[in-house]
Amino acid sequence: MIKLSIIYNSEKESAINIYKELLEFLKTKKEFEILDEENLHKASYIVTIGGDGTLLRAFRNIKNKKAKIIAINSGTLGYLTEIRKDKYKEIFENILRNKVSIEERFFFMVNIGNRRYKALNEVFLTRDTIKRNIVASEIYVDDKFLGKFKGDGVIISTPTGSTAYSLSAGGPIVTPEQKLFVITPIAPHNLNTRPIILSGDVKLVLTLSEPSQLGLVNIDGHTHKTIKLEEKVEIFYSKESLKIVIPEARNYYDVLREKLKWGENLC
Repeated sequence: MIKLSIIYNSEKESAINIYKELLEFLKTKKEFEILDEENLHKASYIVTIGGDGTLLRAFRNIKNKKAKIIAINSGTLGYLTEIRKDKYKEIFENILRNKVSIEERFFFMVNIGNRRYKALNEVFLTRDTIKRNIVASEIYVDDKFLGKFKGDGVIISTPTGSTAYSLSAGGPIVTPEQKLFVITPIAPHNLNTRPIILSGDVKLVLTLSEPSQLGLVNIDGHTHKTIKLEEKVEIFYSKESLKIVIPEARNYYDVLREKLKWGENLC
């Protein structure tokens, strides 16, 4: 039996409808066993129905490092959710034929104090309140001082996250098969402070610097942690990867053009 767990966006009617249709479809396939979310750790495949937020929810809760994500897009932009709602049946047929295409996505481990988190997209530091004018921060690369950033904050993203908040802040698009750090300042006061890409083999340490006393760390848009001047945020790559099922005959550049309209003449 192939064990599945399904996570869907219960606040979107389109996701609910796909979920119901999927259950009916899977009833005709005796090879699949559907587990509830409490038994997520036992699933070989985790199906997400919704947008990227639903996929990130599954990512945070995955315990089985061999599990593969089947991300069905319920109608939103969904940069990571590439499987269209009218094509998901083909994916399950391919699973039964053992003809599944998998793409690995690398992610960060993030240490703050005695807590550890995972980040698939990004970690960013901003002001803890809109009343403060700027946040000042420093980044160290394997204990070597990289630089000081003053402005609205700084984003440290994976290649997967390079098309998320980092892109909106002026960062580059990076193809996802690599382990790299993309560091993108947010509205820096020094216009010479530009985005920079670093090797993923290092460990980054992000700290506040004077005059900032408090800052807000955001991990994948979900976890928010207030840090003080003396606290450190350690960021490094996990040895594991997230495995995502992708459609057949798909390539990354197709996704860029389809989702982001990259390279198209919009005039």
